[in-house]
Amino acid sequence: MPANFRTASAFLLVGIVGAVCDFGTRSLLLSLDGAPWLARACSYIVGSTVAYYLNSFFTFAGDRSAGEKLRATSVYCLCFGLAVLVDAVFRHGLPGIHHLLFWSWFFSQAVATVTNFLLQSVWVFSRGGADR
Repeated sequence: MPANFRTASAFLLVGIVGAVCDFGTRSLLLSLDGAPWLARACSYIVGSTVAYYLNSFFTFAGDRSAGEKLRATSVYCLCFGLAVLVDAVFRHGLPGIHHLLFWSWFFSQAVATVTNFLLQSVWVFSRGGADR
């Protein structure tokens, strides 16, 4: 299997596991009457942390150094900001579209996921990005 296909496949599987952890954490916190914004923030942190470690071990063979963790945190923060921004632009720019909340989530997630994959591939886990 070509390396790029294997990497993308592993990234996709890790993303699914991270999403399940994210959604599960959010659901649990909401069922415990947690504030919705806090449940979403905590679930994003849990899902991102799970995804980072799984990607580090299985997708990109990272070293889990302080520098790698800092780069990953930066990427996850950027991707979170992108998802929120794209979602808001989509919802405010196309208010009459059918199933608006689904489509705004879908496109914001797609932008964040592609950006996350590219930055993790070329910066977070690249040997050139290793601690200097």
